[in-house]
Amino acid sequence: MSAVALSALRLRQLDAMGVVAYRLRSRAADPAASAPVEAETATAGAGARVAVICEQPAGTVAALIAGALGVPEAALHWQVPRDGRLPELDENAAAFLVLGQPLARVLGAGLPTAAQQAATIVVTAAPAQWRGNAMAKRLLWQALRPLRRHLRGQTWSPS
Repeated sequence: MSAVALSALRLRQLDAMGVVAYRLRSRAADPAASAPVEAETATAGAGARVAVICEQPAGTVAALIAGALGVPEAALHWQVPRDGRLPELDENAAAFLVLGQPLARVLGAGLPTAAQQAATIVVTAAPAQWRGNAMAKRLLWQALRPLRRHLRGQTWSPS
């Protein structure tokens, strides 16, 4: 029996037992297979600007969010409120990601109604709540998933 036939036999046996066999993907082994994934990321990376409102300055959190949304970090316009206001609010952003429930009111007060209706606004937990809280992380990723889908159809401009 060849190795291929043995693996096919093994797959049939596992299937008969109701076990689904998964294969790990590796970038180094098959670069052609990873091309569709990279093309999808490049398409999502062309997404429009995302205004991120957070109490702490951009750091490692920015890289995590950019990776989750599939956009370059340059597409994230990071804004830290001062004295309960957003001094550099980008009203033309395609989406607003608010990291922290209390900051949603700050965004609502500074953003005109027309811009609120035109943009996608996602409110989730603050980065300080993610540490050691699996539920907060799960809710974050569940909130970012529809935002990523929305950004796939947008075009990004650095201005």
